Amino acid sequence: MYVKEEILEKISASGISGVKKADLKKIFGKDCESMLEELKADEKIFIEKKGVAYFVWTKENYVQHVTQNDPKFKLMLNMLAGVNQSIAKVKAHADVLQEELERSSLRDDAHKNDDFEGVFNSSLNESSTSIGWIPFNKIREKVCENQNLSKEKFYQMTTSLIENHQDRYEVSSGGQEGIVMRGLVHGYVRKI
Repeated sequence: MYVKEEILEKISASGISGVKKADLKKIFGKDCESMLEELKADEKIFIEKKGVAYFVWTKENYVQHVTQNDPKFKLMLNMLAGVNQSIAKVKAHADVLQEELERSSLRDDAHKNDDFEGVFNSSLNESSTSIGWIPFNKIREKVCENQNLSKEKFYQMTTSLIENHQDRYEVSSGGQEGIVMRGLVHGYVRKI
């Protein structure tokens, strides 16, 4: 194992010029060939024929060697760098669009909540009785039809509206359906 490390150090020290395979065999003897094959199989070195001799590089040094000496490789490497930059720009643009979409969605939700409150209030005013108490199910029918909401979404938004504006609305327990507050179903509502 020690010899393999020495061979790898010698190859690495040769830099981007590489080292002749024959010179390695002279230094490290007959076992050098099998060690080189192991290093090549582990993808630690690269062997290439230049003229009549075989040269050996580490992967990093070989990439630098072909970048400097092979115009086609240099061109492809530059093209790849350009593609990577384009991908980075597209990703950055996609991130900006995603953020804008999220902000837009939040604005739409806020607008929908404002619309909900307006439709809720107008339904409450239209359905109001002499004593002012209106069953939630009557308001739900009007609001859900107008806003295209599910029953669950209506009660979720209604609960939020009433909790955030307790000074505007009063609820009373009872009824077939309503919002749950303090563990009780409150099926009636009126404006204060």
